[in-house]
Amino acid sequence: MNNLNSIALTLLLALPCFLGAQELPLLTEKQGTFEILSRTDYASSDCGFSKAELTANLRRITDLVNTVRKNPVLADIKGFDGRARIYNVSCRDVGGYAIPSRISFEFASWYRSKDGTPSRGLIEPPEWSLYINKAMPAWLSSYSHDAKHGYFTVPLKKETVEPGIDVYDGEYFVIYDPSRPPYWIPVTVNEAFTAVRERTDSDKDDVSARYLKEYIEKEFSEIPEEERDKPAYFGGGVARVSATPGAEGMDNIFPYIMKINPEYWNRDLPESAIQIINFRSVQRKEYLRKLKEEYLQNNSISYNEMRFEESFDLDNIRNLVPLIGK
Repeated sequence: MNNLNSIALTLLLALPCFLGAQELPLLTEKQGTFEILSRTDYASSDCGFSKAELTANLRRITDLVNTVRKNPVLADIKGFDGRARIYNVSCRDVGGYAIPSRISFEFASWYRSKDGTPSRGLIEPPEWSLYINKAMPAWLSSYSHDAKHGYFTVPLKKETVEPGIDVYDGEYFVIYDPSRPPYWIPVTVNEAFTAVRERTDSDKDDVSARYLKEYIEKEFSEIPEEERDKPAYFGGGVARVSATPGAEGMDNIFPYIMKINPEYWNRDLPESAIQIINFRSVQRKEYLRKLKEEYLQNNSISYNEMRFEESFDLDNIRNLVPLIGK
């Protein structure tokens, strides 16, 4: 026990040192470089895309990267080396089309090592991503309502900044062709309950499934028949399906349940074309500015990525609209 107390006391005394420690000094004025980590194997072979289609898609990705690089932080690179890395994403989204991918912009900050030499961190550096042809929003993937049917939730608060630019909750952006049908369509109450019933039927615990079915059918019966073909919301009772966005005196607390609209896609375009882009971009610039200053003060390697996020504004976002294939 004495040894344990001694170890605990040692750790307690060392704690202020850990909390006050700073990272190595950043080299904020060091000239940086930028490269695209090109590859044409960023879609699984079982997706069925040809080498020619992936090569053509890589050209579209290069156009996108060059467009994002018009941002001042990426146009005049100092203090970091920038890299654009292409990641595989699922090509099996229900209602999906075209070649999907995630484009990650990495910010490998330069800093002075303990021996005085310049170094940069290339292992999992801070990054910012956007997604192309991924109509199921990756920024809400953790809120997927039903993977089998491709249902997912979407915030109630939506603003069309201008034709071709929608933003949800003030920071989740979708870039699209406004001349087409909507990219998402609502899931009805009937559809959502059908999916819930299917999941319950697959429950291997018969006793549990029987009780769940009773609760689910009770909740369904309490929804007026005339509301069952209206949009569904994620929330409420056992089924997690509601015919209204609120309950118990609280309005607008349940998000929409949505699905990809297969009619959005222009199938006359090659699958290499970019047809939809989505990403998260915080527009509370004063908040980002303070965070950036804090990172600089602490020599955080996230400083340069935060510089980019602070400077990535609506003008940069507007530059993405012409990339959508017509």
